[in-house]
Amino acid sequence: MTAYRLWAKAAPALAAGALVLVTACGDTLKVASPSRIDATLLESPSNAKLLVTGAISDFECAFGSYIVAGGLIGDELMDATQTADRYPYEQRTITSASTRYSTGGCTAIGTYSPLQTARVSADNARRLLEGWTDAQVADRQLLLAQAAAYEGYSQLLLAEGFCGMVFSHFNADKTISYGSPITPAQALDSAITQFTEAITAAQAAGVDSVRFMALVGRARAKLDKGDLAGARADAAVVPATFVYYATASTVSSRRNNRVWADNGLGGGGAINSGSSVGPLYRNLGDPRVPVTNTGKVAGGTGIPIWVETKYTTASSPIRLATGDEAQLIIAEADIKSNPANTITIVDAFRAKSGGSEAPYVGATDSTSLIDAVITERRRSLFLESQHLGDFIRYNLPFNPAPGATFYGGGQYGSARCMPLPDVELASNPNTKSP
Repeated sequence: MTAYRLWAKAAPALAAGALVLVTACGDTLKVASPSRIDATLLESPSNAKLLVTGAISDFECAFGSYIVAGGLIGDELMDATQTADRYPYEQRTITSASTRYSTGGCTAIGTYSPLQTARVSADNARRLLEGWTDAQVADRQLLLAQAAAYEGYSQLLLAEGFCGMVFSHFNADKTISYGSPITPAQALDSAITQFTEAITAAQAAGVDSVRFMALVGRARAKLDKGDLAGARADAAVVPATFVYYATASTVSSRRNNRVWADNGLGGGGAINSGSSVGPLYRNLGDPRVPVTNTGKVAGGTGIPIWVETKYTTASSPIRLATGDEAQLIIAEADIKSNPANTITIVDAFRAKSGGSEAPYVGATDSTSLIDAVITERRRSLFLESQHLGDFIRYNLPFNPAPGATFYGGGQYGSARCMPLPDVELASNPNTKSP
């Protein structure tokens, strides 16, 4: 029987004490590996910063992978490979038995396992920090804010992209408390709780950057839940010019900007062509959606290779939380109560379009204005993790339509969210069949 277990791992390339989710079989989980050491030896107050750094690193790798996967499921990207187990993303035919999305790592465009790794890493660091004191840990409030915020973002992405999920965690004695299946709405509630803790701790630490980042995350989660007033209140606190980045670097492939690694221009004329920019984004003429037609086609599939140039190197950072997103949340929240303000915000974004969009002159009914907001979200938040959640929340039309011929064989399906994977169902005692 396959088990899906939480495991503590330390490696020189990663921050010590980072937590990973792995699969293994039977008693092989009990075999000591020379590359792994007991996490309890590392989980001391003196290593608090290292634990949080490891959790952030886990999230940043998962974040890039999720952006690519979400871009493929939505319409930001097209798969240009001949790798069959990648196809279910774009073909929208993911089942609970599909392997890449469930157990694939963050360098292989996996989603469930990398996001759970990030969540558990941050959850573990947060729980430890809650048990330590300010006297034991320098900058404890800041570290607590970071751990809670990144845990919140991991839960938020799982809620936006998955039909269901499980939140398990380590206990103080390193036994596992297995979670039961929860809905996206329940996951959003949990994310809101973590963002709230992050906001409180960041305020105590006097660090506005983390506080604003968590406020944007909480506003996003509230928007997903339909709490427009709550989302607006959080978003209104965030400066319009605010930007908080997920970092990337060339130190290892795991630290590379995953979007660029899958779809970008490399040095010396090289092209990273795992995917191609989707047709809807190729000819917008908008500096917020910078793309290039390479003039080449993918071997085997014949897909024209268009690459994004928003991220130009392996070390290009990715925006995680921004004042732009906050403003667009306000615009959506004001559609019924203050449509004039919605139009003002939409026009402010259209002014950034390089002339590809004129000021808004459409109708002021809710349907017309939400369409205008969605358009600005597509452009302003291009390849920043937002679109899959928007695709699901707004019930956007499929492109191509279900039933259309898929170039890798078969037809396009109609799955919007990713299912709770079999590997969780089979190994979690709260989910597996008797």
